[in-house]
Order: sequence, then C-alpha cells, then structure tokens
Amino acid sequence: MTRRELVLGAALVVLLAGGAGYAIGQTAGTEPGARPAVAASPGPSRTAAGQPSGMPRESAAGYSNNQLAQAIAHRAGQRLAGSSPGYVSASSARTLDSQVPAGARADAGTDTITFTTQKVSFTVVAVPPGGPDMTFRIGGLVNPALVVPRGAAIRVRFINADDDQAHGWEVTSSGPPFQFGLGPPALPGALARPLGDPTRAGYGTEDITFRAGRAGTYHYACPMPGHAQMGMHGTFLVR
Repeated sequence: MTRRELVLGAALVVLLAGGAGYAIGQTAGTEPGARPAVAASPGPSRTAAGQPSGMPRESAAGYSNNQLAQAIAHRAGQRLAGSSPGYVSASSARTLDSQVPAGARADAGTDTITFTTQKVSFTVVAVPPGGPDMTFRIGGLVNPALVVPRGAAIRVRFINADDDQAHGWEVTSSGPPFQFGLGPPALPGALARPLGDPTRAGYGTEDITFRAGRAGTYHYACPMPGHAQMGMHGTFLVR
C-alpha cells in the first residue's frame, strides 16, 4: 500500500469517527458488481479559514479541505464505476440537462425553475460536459432554485457526468455555509447516492422518487464530503 493510500485511508477513518458526512465503505468480500455501501452521518461546520492541505484541521469553526474532498471523490469514482443502476450516453446527457421540465417555468434572470403541478419530474446532471466544474445543471440552468408545490410527487433522474469523481444529489436541511459532510436527507427518499466514473455504457444514472411533504426552504447538494462547500448546491423551496 502506498503512502498516499495510507493517508487517504486514515482520512476516511477520521471522517467517519468525526461524523464528517458520507464516505465510501470498503467491504471485503463484496459480490462482483455489487454496489459498495455509502454511510451517512452529520459533519462538522465549515471553517472560515483557507483550505489547508493534508488531513482535516479542526478549529472552533470546524474544517473544510478541498484537496481531501477531491481525493475521496476520485477514489470513490473509481470504486463505484460500473455499479450504477442505469446509464445514458454523453449526447443524451447533454440533451436532458438543457430541457426545461414539463409543467415548469424556467427563469434564467433569477436562475429559478418553478413547478405548478402535483407531479414533478426533472433531470439533474452533475458536472455537465462543457459546464462549470462542481455544479449541477437542471433545465439548462446552473444550480437553479427549484420551487415545487407542497405534497407534490417528485421524480428525479440523477446523472453523474464527471469523468473522474463520484457525485450524488440530496435534499438537505443544511444550508450555506455547508458542513464538510451532509446528514440524512431532509425529505424521505430525497437522495441519489454517489455514482462512479463513466464506463463504456455511458454516464451513471439513478432515478429516485419522493414527496414534498413539508413546506419549507431546503437545499439540494452533493453528499460527497466537501462538494457542497465547493459549489454543488442550490435552493429547494416547497410551498
């Protein structure tokens, strides 16, 4: 085992012990093609200081570490490659990330997509081809605010279009400044677990369904450690 693997392994232990969000489990004897487990726990608050290198540095304000976050995501992307529930081609991903969802109104001026029906369906593309790094694209907009009616049945198709990092999508009660890791989803079922790197089959996809049962202001974000801090988040309003 290389020194880098030892350091990264130690970092994952620290993250789990300290409750710093989602980490990719490494389980011996996993069946071929089976999906590694993703564990969830709440994380410490984001530091107001700069981004340190190496292991997380705790302070009164918590910690954040872009270098560690990307190292975890790179390794998770490799380990989760080939285990996604579904796949789409790169051309399909480009088409889907630019389509305004049916029954919705997209306002580029306010970066908002508003749904008015009780059946809501949209596609979320993480790190879309040609788009800004560490962002989501929905309906042709980058990290738009999503407004849905209370009680709506919601279907989300999540696509990870990043070539070398794992990403997921979650509705969370947390908001900026985000912690290094996210806790469980704020609405039951509102979590697309991290998907790995693309394969010959295409970009990994997962479809999830949940209900907007409680009115309020939430956020959607990537549950991989540190990614919400790096820009992968938007507002999710239930009215």
